[in-house]
Amino acid sequence: MLDTKAIKDLLAAQLAANDSYQLSENEHLEFLSELEAISRLLTAVQTDANTQADERVLHATYGCKDLPMLLCNKLQIHPGEAKRRTRLVRELPTLPNTREAMYAGEISGEHALVISDAIKRLPSEHEAGAERVLADVAPTLDPEFLKRAGKYVRTVVDPDGVYKDEKEAFERRAARMSRGNDGSLHFRTTVGPLDGEKIFNLFLAMSKPRSVDGEKDPRTFEQRLADAFVEAMTIAMTAHDIPGLPRSLVVITMDADNLANKTGCGRTDTGQPVSPDLARHTACDADIAHVILGEKGEPLAYGRGRRLASLAQRRALAVRDKGCAFPGCDRPPSWPEAHHVVHWIDGGPTDLDNLVLLCVYHHHVIHAQEWVIIFEHGIPSFIPPKWIDPDQTPMRNIRVDCPLML
Repeated sequence: MLDTKAIKDLLAAQLAANDSYQLSENEHLEFLSELEAISRLLTAVQTDANTQADERVLHATYGCKDLPMLLCNKLQIHPGEAKRRTRLVRELPTLPNTREAMYAGEISGEHALVISDAIKRLPSEHEAGAERVLADVAPTLDPEFLKRAGKYVRTVVDPDGVYKDEKEAFERRAARMSRGNDGSLHFRTTVGPLDGEKIFNLFLAMSKPRSVDGEKDPRTFEQRLADAFVEAMTIAMTAHDIPGLPRSLVVITMDADNLANKTGCGRTDTGQPVSPDLARHTACDADIAHVILGEKGEPLAYGRGRRLASLAQRRALAVRDKGCAFPGCDRPPSWPEAHHVVHWIDGGPTDLDNLVLLCVYHHHVIHAQEWVIIFEHGIPSFIPPKWIDPDQTPMRNIRVDCPLML
């Protein structure tokens, strides 16, 4: 019988010593590798013990309906983890080569389940050969690359199945939208493989870290992906050839004095509250109409909507700024928004010498931080806040400066 107490005491002693820093770099890496092998062997021992518990119907003894509930309730593990461990119990017996590699500490339980998932999608006559091949290469691959290897095997032995997968994936396409209590939009979508690949590559390109004056991008990867999504949607909404695209995508109603003085709140046509700061940000690249309302909120008179940047102006901005004008940014001309240096709501004109192209991220930076934009000979320069540069030396995007350096 395994002396679990001795193992626990040994591990506790190692934690108390905390002396792995004394190892050389090669020894440290070997130590990490050995710990990983031990962890994998422990998973194998757990799987054996879980199998025997299942055979003994131990869950019934403790009032649980099945093995996953026993593991979840008595070990206080997540239900998803309980189901994963139960899958190993059920599926490893049909994967002899995979089981052998896992019980040798060469692969993890995650590797084993990846192989199991890959085998399930193959014709029965190819299962044994594919399982052997994947078990052989698994120790040299991480689970994600092993998953790719499984897909490659599918293309070799069952190309018709790949076509079937694509059709099934396309049929499963779906999107869901819901509102959070704070007004945020929750968006979850599933698309087909090729569309997914296009979107995946686009979002990776658009979500790469960006710095402000050499400072590390403070956004998490998830925040950068969210900003990339918004940026992509903004590009789509500014296109002029989208059939059926409504002219007013978002309507914000707000008292003009409140908007100018940054007081109170506005609301969208669906009733979502909007702060003055966000309303002013939105007003940078939107149409604004003055509407006089009666005491009960009924419209009495409409003012004239004013487009902030015409197509001709945006083309001129693209020639001048060559994309997002913020120093260090490489966003192309088709992506940014037209930002009013002196806000239109504060009387700033819709003229080229008061407009500058800014991508979604740097548009937020300008509004949230104390950057100042000035024009020198008709070219925008950016003065950083003192906490970034005490001398506040004006900066320009290198794409704008290049012609001046010739």
